[in-house]
Amino acid sequence: MGRRRVLSGMRPTGKLHLGNYMGALYNWVKLQDEYECYFFIADYHALTTDYEDPSRLLTNIFEIAVDFLAAGLDPSKSTIFVQSHVPQHAELNLLFGMFTPLSWLERVPTYKDQQEQLRDKDLATYGFLGYPLLQSADILIYQPEFVPVGQDQVAHVELTREVARKFNQLYSPRHLVTGADKMATEEIDPQRKILPEPEVLLTPSPKLPGIDGRKMSKSYGNSILLSEHPESVIEKMSRMSNGGQRNPQTEPGEPDICPVGDMHALFSEKDVNEYVRTGCRTAAILCSECKAMAANSINLRLAPIRQRREQLEDSPAQVWEILEAGAKRAAARAELTMQQVRDAMGLSRVRRPVADERLASRSGLDYSAPHDLSGHADWWNIPDPLVRARTLREKWLHGIVPSEIALSRDSDQVYVTRKGKRVYVSSSLEGREDGWHFEAVVKSYELMVLLCWDSTYLLHDFVIPQAAFVGPWSLLKKVYKKEKLPFWVERSENRFLLKLPNAEPIDITMYRGQYRPMN
Repeated sequence: MGRRRVLSGMRPTGKLHLGNYMGALYNWVKLQDEYECYFFIADYHALTTDYEDPSRLLTNIFEIAVDFLAAGLDPSKSTIFVQSHVPQHAELNLLFGMFTPLSWLERVPTYKDQQEQLRDKDLATYGFLGYPLLQSADILIYQPEFVPVGQDQVAHVELTREVARKFNQLYSPRHLVTGADKMATEEIDPQRKILPEPEVLLTPSPKLPGIDGRKMSKSYGNSILLSEHPESVIEKMSRMSNGGQRNPQTEPGEPDICPVGDMHALFSEKDVNEYVRTGCRTAAILCSECKAMAANSINLRLAPIRQRREQLEDSPAQVWEILEAGAKRAAARAELTMQQVRDAMGLSRVRRPVADERLASRSGLDYSAPHDLSGHADWWNIPDPLVRARTLREKWLHGIVPSEIALSRDSDQVYVTRKGKRVYVSSSLEGREDGWHFEAVVKSYELMVLLCWDSTYLLHDFVIPQAAFVGPWSLLKKVYKKEKLPFWVERSENRFLLKLPNAEPIDITMYRGQYRPMN
């Protein structure tokens, strides 16, 4: 089983400050070692409020990308990208808009709050009203299990769950369920829901005040940037509010209600934190000394981030290349979701025969033509063969298998039909000279599906019943036992031959695209 998937993003409003770091980025860095992570820069969202002047948008995208990387997001562990570079976000947002009630958007708490706070801007726009739906599309396009947020953002995820629930009610595959009264009713098949209802992954969001004691925010002018020069940190901390305490300085204070005390709690080592707390409560130290020590603790924490940031600023091409590579990976994963969504909403791009309404079932239709995957040519060069294989299997499962066939997943490469038939599914890219190579654990399978992707980007899908290969397969089970059995498919003119070790070739041409045995 692969790692569970999470997704989160930030609007590009310029360089990040300590509040952004402790509220989100610090936790993201830790998550990437445990989860399959997608982190994006939400430039579409920036335009929902700042559409009148996008002059700094590109610069802000670069600045936040540098801060992401300098703070420890690793492109080898996480997919880091710009929202608008993955067009599937906008497409899914458009489709969600077809069925989402306006009342759902109007009741989002931040809708009226932000209109009040940003009265100098005209926010009576379609984009501003719809930004929570775009947020839902951002999340659901990757079908994640979790969305990492602080406690104050939990309500925002609920709309995403509602959208996923309504989509599944309208479009996800259904099955018959027999109740206690022996009556069969049609319900959503829980094994085949297209969109998940992601859970909130609560992450610590500590109290981090700005230098004036209010919440740290660039709009308040009270923030300390991750890229702040050490001397600037010292100067800003010297002006930090102490919560109105210790006037005169001979009076003791209470660090738990002091913004400077909050900074020590987050950034100072244990011995420093204990020293200033004791000194404050006994009036043994001055506030100026306490602030200077807090500034020193912050500078120690920021030093490696500043160093990495300077290196990245000297290599801007490297930053853009990381974002471009992340967008390609994100788009490949997002497209898997969109294939399912388009198919469910009647917008499939897969070339299939149109069903003849005179037929009682579509199971007898001819699916023998290969499938054109030229629109996904970038998948051919996915460096990780396991990711590429999984991508092709998902394409097969959600874009090629006839919709009347129900499959449940038994393991990564084994599926089970509604009649309990075990189906082994494997994929391969065409080699230069000798066709397609496969390998499998030699177990008993009622059906074997081989996905052969050729160099012209046509995918040949062979659904081979057990009767066609059971003879040599049974003999090879005794030889290979727990080892993986290598085998291959060769093309000879217009014929396709399955070759097993030390066995006569098996002509599998007739099995291309024939899904009847799965019913």
